[in-house]
Order: sequence, then C-alpha cells, then structure tokens
Amino acid sequence: FFLRNKTKMSKLATALLACFAAVHASVEPRTGISFPDKHKGGSLSRLGVRTKGPIKVYAVGEYDSGTFLLRMSYGVGAQKMASALADALKPRCKDAKQIEEFEACLLSGLPNGAPKGTELEFATGGSKLSVSVNQKPLGAVGSKALCSAFAAIYTDRNAVCTMNAAGEGAQPAACGLLSPARKGALVGAGVGYLAGKVLG
Repeated sequence: FFLRNKTKMSKLATALLACFAAVHASVEPRTGISFPDKHKGGSLSRLGVRTKGPIKVYAVGEYDSGTFLLRMSYGVGAQKMASALADALKPRCKDAKQIEEFEACLLSGLPNGAPKGTELEFATGGSKLSVSVNQKPLGAVGSKALCSAFAAIYTDRNAVCTMNAAGEGAQPAACGLLSPARKGALVGAGVGYLAGKVLG
C-alpha cells in the first residue's frame, strides 16, 4: 500500500515539475514547439520557423547571449541538415576550411540524422562557434568570423527565415496561465491529498 501511494506521489511530483518548467517557456505558434525563456544565462529574444515550401523544418529560438536553439519539427537526414547550414554560411563567411570543420562537427553528432524533436544548439557569443546536439557538446570551431556568420543566417537582411520578437504571437505553455498563488495552491493541494492517503 505504501509503495503504491509513493508511486502516485512520484508521478504527481513529475507532473508538477513539468508544469512549472512550462511556466518559463514560450511556444512558437506555427509549430507548437516550446523554448525556455531563459537558457544558460541568456533570455529568449526572438522566434522563427525555417520552411521549405509547405514544410516547417524547424523552429529556432534566438537568445540575447548569442545562442541559437533549433528544434526539429520535421525529420531531416544528417548530411542534408549539415549541408543546409554549411551552404547558408558560405555567402557569409569566406573561410571554406572553417565551414568544412563546422559541417564535420555537426555531422558527428547526427548518427541517426535529425529526426523530429532533435535539438541543435549553436553558441555564437564568444570567439568560437560551439555545437551541441540534444544537450551533448560536440565541439567548437575557433573563429569570431564564423560566429558572426552563423548568427547572420537568422539576423541579416537575407536571413533564412523571419524572426519575430518572442512576445509577438508566442504563446505561454499551458501551465503558464497559472498565477504564483494558484501554483502554490496546486502544490499544497496535491501534497496534502497524497499525504492524507498515505497516512490515513
């Protein structure tokens, strides 16, 4: 009996944690993909969607720290994804060797391609372009020029997609509708209910 109720408490705690995480996230409206409002010290500033014809390939979140999060809305092969970003870099960066190094780095982290739900992270805020896939660091290419070129993919006049301010059309995740008082009440009610079941 105790173990059964302990399991119930664990499930409730997991649900509450997911709810509270959603409070601090914004949803890109065209894809329904959420992005954390804060990420590694940066604040979410803009959101966009990369499309190919009618296909929404990925949603992108830009942070004021210079980090770009790409979250796949449509599955893409590893070579196709890496080549697309490398091709976008070419008119913005003249160093072909650094672009090749970037492409190889990204490919190393996509052994199964970039299926729907994959997260790609590119940090451009320093003197090197750092690459991570699903929160696993893959490496970095030391070049301020490459950092600027990558950021320009989403910020210059020829950006691959339109980026809108995070507050424009973005929706808070469902639990974000709860006020702090309501969140506190929810926690208290849930804990009180299960404690009563366990001790009663």
